[in-house]
Amino acid sequence: METPVIDNPRLWRLTLGLCPGVLHAVMTSTVADSSLVYRRLPLDSRQPLHKALEEAVYSTPELLSDFDRIDIVVDTESYTAVPDGVGCGIDIIGDVTQIGCGGSEAPAIMCDRPVSGTQIVWALPEKSFQFLARTFRNAPMRHAVTLLLTYWGSRDEMGNRAKVFVHLSDGSLRRLDLVSYDGGGRLVTVSSKVWEGDTDVLYYVLAGAKLSGFDPVADEVFLCGDGALRHSVTPLLSKYVRHVLPLIFPSAALRAGKEAFKVPFPLIILPLCE
Repeated sequence: METPVIDNPRLWRLTLGLCPGVLHAVMTSTVADSSLVYRRLPLDSRQPLHKALEEAVYSTPELLSDFDRIDIVVDTESYTAVPDGVGCGIDIIGDVTQIGCGGSEAPAIMCDRPVSGTQIVWALPEKSFQFLARTFRNAPMRHAVTLLLTYWGSRDEMGNRAKVFVHLSDGSLRRLDLVSYDGGGRLVTVSSKVWEGDTDVLYYVLAGAKLSGFDPVADEVFLCGDGALRHSVTPLLSKYVRHVLPLIFPSAALRAGKEAFKVPFPLIILPLCE
């Protein structure tokens, strides 16, 4: 299939996903189905992040078009979930939890509110934040976990079973995002981990499940994200949990075309979280 030509950017939407080692770009028409255009732009790890971003963006001129709407999703381990009622500001939370530490550059600290009662406080190196804010003016920035929490937490079929949701991604490092809910549908854990072997995934899933009062016979684990990774870890998880299920791909996202299967899950569900 030929890549659609974006002849009128004002009728298109751009979603950028900044992940470790790569910038994802998803362009979809606001007036036509089966229109999705996906670009995967590697980031040069030898350069500071803001320089690598500049190079990737300016080498792809279509990203600088006058789109109808632009959104930015940031996938970084530099975040923490904080319950409402914590008596301090996000800068203090960032300092206490050492968000964004490890480099010489000061971080920009941001806060999302994906669900009632919970904040996601996250960080991006200041120069990278400034580049994105300057280049894509007025584009809202959200953490990837914010979208996962919004999407999973709004599911009508939450029911009265404890549930663990696991998002698997394979970039410069294998990552998993894990969110668990107890039998009352209350959020219990939010975490992201780097992993190597399937037994690592088993450990993290069972640990998160235990905290939510999970019954391995009656309750459910849902997997989404990279297909090869899901198929790899499912047999091992199924030895310990009766119900290990693939998360159904949102049918509304398929209107954009089959290219949607190649796009990171948080970018696909963004329009469904609005």
